[in-house]
Amino acid sequence: MTLIRTGNRERLTAENRPPGCPAHSAGRFRLAGDGTSRFDRHFHDFDEFWFVAAGTATIVAGGTTHQAQPGDIIYTPAGTIHDITAITSEEDLEVFWLSWSLPEGADGQHLHQTPSDAAKHPVPSRKQAAT
Repeated sequence: MTLIRTGNRERLTAENRPPGCPAHSAGRFRLAGDGTSRFDRHFHDFDEFWFVAAGTATIVAGGTTHQAQPGDIIYTPAGTIHDITAITSEEDLEVFWLSWSLPEGADGQHLHQTPSDAAKHPVPSRKQAAT
């Protein structure tokens, strides 16, 4: 068994991955709901899952815009460009990710189509009106 304390910013990596575990990496990231966070438009050469634990956000994946909320799972197959374009609640966005096993020759990093995609852009806060 491996215990990953994501509250301490720990994550599953090649260094602590237990034998036989098919995941490449796993962990948590948080974007502030006050508009001060930054994120990069990217893709991977492996499959990735995000589980939204808190907050709401506008997420673009594969050219489709999604309004993500707590409890949602976002799956991005290898090669799918994805980005977080806005936090839509006052609450911070908290996401747990799981990156699946690396295909032969994959590097396991964020990949970018352009240098401007690699430059982390501001993620604005766009609080949605209550319905």
